[in-house]
Amino acid sequence: MSQRQALPIGVQTFEKLKESNQNYLYIDKTEHVYEMAKGYGYYFLSRPRRFGKSMLCSTMQALFEGKQALFEGLYIHDKWDWSEKFPVIRIDLSGINYENIKSVNDQLQNSLSKNCLKYGLQYEDLSLKGLGPKLGELIEKLYLKFNQKVVVLIDEYDKPIQDTLSNDDHLASNSLDVLRGFYSAIKASDQYIRFCFMTGITKFTGVGLFSGANNFNDITLDQRYASICGFTQSELENCFGDYFDQVDTEEVKTWYNGYNYLGDKVYNPFGILMFLDKGASFDNYWWDSGQPGFLAKMFEKGSYETYDLEGIELSSQELKQFTLSNLNLPSLLWQAGYLTIKKVIQEPFGGKSYVLASPNREIRMSLNMLFLISLTSVESNRLLKRSEAVRNLFKNDLSGFENNIRAMFSAIPYNNYVQNNIHKYEGYYASVMFSFLAGLGLKFRTEESNSKGRIDMVMETPTHIYVLEFKVNAPKPEGNERGEALEQIHEKRYYEPYLNDGRKIVLIGMQFSEQERNLDWFKAEVIS
Repeated sequence: MSQRQALPIGVQTFEKLKESNQNYLYIDKTEHVYEMAKGYGYYFLSRPRRFGKSMLCSTMQALFEGKQALFEGLYIHDKWDWSEKFPVIRIDLSGINYENIKSVNDQLQNSLSKNCLKYGLQYEDLSLKGLGPKLGELIEKLYLKFNQKVVVLIDEYDKPIQDTLSNDDHLASNSLDVLRGFYSAIKASDQYIRFCFMTGITKFTGVGLFSGANNFNDITLDQRYASICGFTQSELENCFGDYFDQVDTEEVKTWYNGYNYLGDKVYNPFGILMFLDKGASFDNYWWDSGQPGFLAKMFEKGSYETYDLEGIELSSQELKQFTLSNLNLPSLLWQAGYLTIKKVIQEPFGGKSYVLASPNREIRMSLNMLFLISLTSVESNRLLKRSEAVRNLFKNDLSGFENNIRAMFSAIPYNNYVQNNIHKYEGYYASVMFSFLAGLGLKFRTEESNSKGRIDMVMETPTHIYVLEFKVNAPKPEGNERGEALEQIHEKRYYEPYLNDGRKIVLIGMQFSEQERNLDWFKAEVIS
């Protein structure tokens, strides 16, 4: 059996990966690179963090610098003109956390200084005032020095905006102004530029990049580049050797696949590499590696019903870009990798809309944990006990399940209620229940329509189907009465679509009390 290739965990540069004696595994993406780099152009790619954007920029840098030996055996090797070498300016903004405007300016200045030293210049040789003019001056100097047009690669262009957005809206606006001034040099230097490639997570309009003479070609949803980052199913099957022998590949797909950029679906590469490194053990590796701070902030500021995000529809314009003054949570979640495209709708008068949902189990579990903490203000270590609720469902222990629900609502701090009136609405309880259960990977559906109405929630285990309905401040039933929630399930016959399934169907009515801020009535009934 041939020796396994080493997993390139933590390797950020193409040169290190290819020159190392570690025999690192590399998935060849140079066919995509060639399609862009063979001509002049300005390209922008949005992908979630840890999806391979930095490696992609590093690959392009090595290509334009003419490091032919690194590309032996790859698609692009016999197609590229290695006689031409280009000066490359590489700006990487991913390396630090930005806490104030000074840190933004310092990192940009540091990037310029490094690029100057690389080509035998000093930062002091840039005589113009302002970071943007200095970038333009550097581009022109390199063009004149080498008599060759310049390649500009900018990795994680929006990192300063993301970091400051989680702290202060005004600070984020100031960061955007700084970046706008810096990137303006790209448009002004068009005559000296051979190729420009920019990556980021979010696409902020108003940053001065996506309009004008050198309008960036946004390839985020270009089918030709759908798998330029991430691993396809074919790549998992053909490039990983025996790593997936004795592994349940369908379970791997459920956990880490599902990202759709209008081509072949892709796996989260960081999740896959960590999964293999940890002996094929399933866990939330990508999520645990860090989340943008702005997510928790937006959850706290907005009144979002979590289940609405599973199946939300956005126009093409809403999906792709937004301004600081009009942040759109579903669009942010999509660009950050917490939602993906499940369906494309071609509009009758032109244009497209997109239906979004969670890409896989890792994200569904983790995102709903974050939602639940935001909705309830309950510490995450206390919420981890919710796994007992799912175990009770799998055992069909409904008394235990009821106790789990009551305990969870009892843990919500009193101040979480007195500061607002969300506890008066069914949507709040439905959102809490949805996040409470969805975070453990149950198969479920919410707000599903039939001919007579909309079911609040349907959950599935291998042996049972649970149909749930919620009510707030409904009259408390007496004796054997079903109560409004359970009665509605019967009246609307919400269980009918599942009668031929073969599993037992259990109807659950939950009635919540505004005064008690908890379950007021819980009743279950089995359909024969």
